[in-house]
Amino acid sequence: MPRFNYEARKGPGETSTGVIEAESQRAAIARLREMGYFPLSVEEAEAEEKKDVIREAFRRIRLKERNIFFRQLASLSESGMILTRALRTLADQTENRKLASLIDQLRDDVQKGNTLAEAMERHPKVFPTLYTSLVRAGETGGMLEEVLWRIVAFGEQEEELRGKATSAMVYPLFLLVVGSISIFILISFVFPKFRTVFDQFEARLPLPTEIVMAFCDFMGVWWWAVLLAFFTLAGMFVSYIRTEGGRRDWDRFVLRVPVVKQVVLKYEMAKFARTLGTLLDNGVPVLTAIKITGETLGNRLVRDEVELIHAGVMEGNAMSDILHDSKLFPPMVTSMFAIGEEGGRIGEVSKRVADVYDNEVDRAVKAMTALFEPLLIVVMGVIVGFLVIAMLLPMLTLGSLVSG
Repeated sequence: MPRFNYEARKGPGETSTGVIEAESQRAAIARLREMGYFPLSVEEAEAEEKKDVIREAFRRIRLKERNIFFRQLASLSESGMILTRALRTLADQTENRKLASLIDQLRDDVQKGNTLAEAMERHPKVFPTLYTSLVRAGETGGMLEEVLWRIVAFGEQEEELRGKATSAMVYPLFLLVVGSISIFILISFVFPKFRTVFDQFEARLPLPTEIVMAFCDFMGVWWWAVLLAFFTLAGMFVSYIRTEGGRRDWDRFVLRVPVVKQVVLKYEMAKFARTLGTLLDNGVPVLTAIKITGETLGNRLVRDEVELIHAGVMEGNAMSDILHDSKLFPPMVTSMFAIGEEGGRIGEVSKRVADVYDNEVDRAVKAMTALFEPLLIVVMGVIVGFLVIAMLLPMLTLGSLVSG
């Protein structure tokens, strides 16, 4: 859709400029007037926007931006604004052009007679099945505004849960990266310069120094090959885990690491319970809710367990009985779902389980960080200490030779 640069006035002395999308210049002027502006100039954007095409093509729609979109859409819908106008307003004020273009596509589809859920289904990478199912249930039951607010609450809880896991790992990752770069620079560029000093004295070097210098000599010449090999292997690893078999192998490995296993399982339990509870509370059938919930989970092994739950419920078995035989779902989850089934309150109980595991994730991440940070510092300290001592030992020897 063409984009137009505009200069418009909203009140006495108030002049603003910006960019608006419209089918034509006349449509752009009409949209500005609907927004309460008096257009002064409206011209089609050309060269100044083409330079941003590549950057925008690679720009992603983040979880936070999607949550903001649903919050604003819920607010506008609650105020009584019709859906197409609300979408147009959001498209005009969204800074992310990729998201703005997507919202315009949603508006066009709704104007053509599609429901909002049908329009969202055409963009599965941005709106997963969970969201389209909730919106469809809301449109069918005539409570779209209420469902949108539930989506907002769900999305913000998901963002908070993911943020806890991510933020806790920032400092350890920073230590690892900075420490690795420092060691690489020392070995590849700093320590090799000592070879000239040692060769001048023709002194026999201690074994630790010989080991370090041999490695430094290699890195001083082949550092580029080491970097090339590292990035090649990293690329191969990323490509492998993007395959179904590779991702399954990686997820299996993660669940074998003791401390990491607890974090991953608790994170998946929280996501499973909250997603299932949200779907059930919005009138989605149990089998459909279980299937959609499984698709939202990241770990393939946990997803396999949910598929077994779906198959068992389809055969008429109770969910708690199937969970009881699971190797990954904790006994507390099984007991809570048994209580929920007995009272017909699975959705409500699921959300309580999610709240419990939200806190458990926070504790597990803090425990893992508390263990990982000092371990990483000790490892880096041992490596750097060994390198420094290895370089100081011959200095002491050379000092005694010079004084003698």
